[in-house]
Amino acid sequence: MRVTQGMLCGRVIDNLMGSSERLIEAQNRASSGKRITAPSDDITGASKAIRLRSVIANLKQFQRNADLVQSQLTITSSALDSIVSSLRTVRNIAVSSGNAALTEAGKAAAVSQLEQIANEIAASANTQHLGKYILGGSQTTKQPIIPNAGGTPPYIYQGDQAQITIQVAPSTYVTTNVTAYTVLNMESSVLPGVNDVFSTIDALRNQIEAGDVQAISGLISDIDALLSNVTAIRSQVGARLSRLETITTTLGDSETTFKDLLSKTEDADLAQAVIELRTRENAYQAAIATASRLLEISLAEYLR
Repeated sequence: MRVTQGMLCGRVIDNLMGSSERLIEAQNRASSGKRITAPSDDITGASKAIRLRSVIANLKQFQRNADLVQSQLTITSSALDSIVSSLRTVRNIAVSSGNAALTEAGKAAAVSQLEQIANEIAASANTQHLGKYILGGSQTTKQPIIPNAGGTPPYIYQGDQAQITIQVAPSTYVTTNVTAYTVLNMESSVLPGVNDVFSTIDALRNQIEAGDVQAISGLISDIDALLSNVTAIRSQVGARLSRLETITTTLGDSETTFKDLLSKTEDADLAQAVIELRTRENAYQAAIATASRLLEISLAEYLR
């Protein structure tokens, strides 16, 4: 087969273009640090990278969910701490008021303090997180505990008893809330035969005003039961927080592991990428030199 000058030129141009494309690919790998920049670079690797990115995205969402739940439960625990502290003060008042020698001034001070404590407990039950009431079940836009305008009981619950759960890991859900309905034993829901917190405080206030020492002493057992109920619920919230800490640590470790797998799948070996870039630069320069030399020969033959 006769090889013409045109055929030689065409082959050189093809080689030059191929060398140029390979140089650009090497430059992209070296500058981006990625071995896979398009599915065509490695179909199997690209598919694996997509799956890994999906897993990492899910882990990040679980971490955001866990952070949200942890934040809400921390605020809930703080509200329960406040209620526990208030009930302990109520118990101290009951104990100190069960004394027939209590003066009228002492009675008035105790009654005033109890009224203030009832307001504080109501405020704690109406705690908000991110603009939503967190102790009212699914009724997050209205106060769970409101005054009953002189009626009985002195405060009423207007939330519901819904338990809200959020997924914080694959197949793992955590309950994000407790309700003031159970915390405060509204309608004697948790402790049959024992009035709710506000009715008990109201009864204690009335007995102190009446000076009925025996009745005051009888209320102490009810206060203890109410205090134990809130303390138990606070312990449940603490257990959820402890569980969340473990889950958050596991999620962080898993994300690190999958990010490492993703890096091994799609990242380029920097040292190898630089060597490849230098090699292809040399090849490209050689292709240019060859093309230049061929063009010089062709032009000389034409002039002859």
